Amino acid sequence: MQTAQTFKKYKPYPLVPLAHREWASNIITRAPIWVSTDLRDGNQALVEPMNATKKLAYFQKLVEMGFKEIEIAYPSASQTDFDFCRMLIEQNLIPEDVRVAVLMPSIEKHIKRTFEAMRGAKKVTMHLYNPTADNQRKIVFDKSKTEIIALAVEGTRIIKEEA
Repeated sequence: MQTAQTFKKYKPYPLVPLAHREWASNIITRAPIWVSTDLRDGNQALVEPMNATKKLAYFQKLVEMGFKEIEIAYPSASQTDFDFCRMLIEQNLIPEDVRVAVLMPSIEKHIKRTFEAMRGAKKVTMHLYNPTADNQRKIVFDKSKTEIIALAVEGTRIIKEEA
């Protein structure tokens, strides 16, 4: 996916000279890193969630297409996702040049379950998330902004312990 040929397709944006923002003057000089998140359905996003066989076929197709970073699961959301992670690791199905990623909410039991799912993987991005949108923060988590910040700090502490 990240080849010189791919990069030639993307033309740099015109510079936007803004004295108060350094990033606006940056020029992209490398191809973007494409990350597939198609496998991370957590068995909640699809009417008929993928089983391990379908997930494996999808994963292998993504690898064949050249993806070097693939978000494979939300392992604490379902046993299917957890088992899929374990299968990829235990059967050595993740190519050496591929980094896998998993998603987890900033909640201790989910963090620990995710680390359990990924034990033995060589290159992993642990994607910790926290609600920042007002509706999700208030309705789903029933927490204030201060409580959400504390949740993020606590989640980071747990990750440091587990890593």
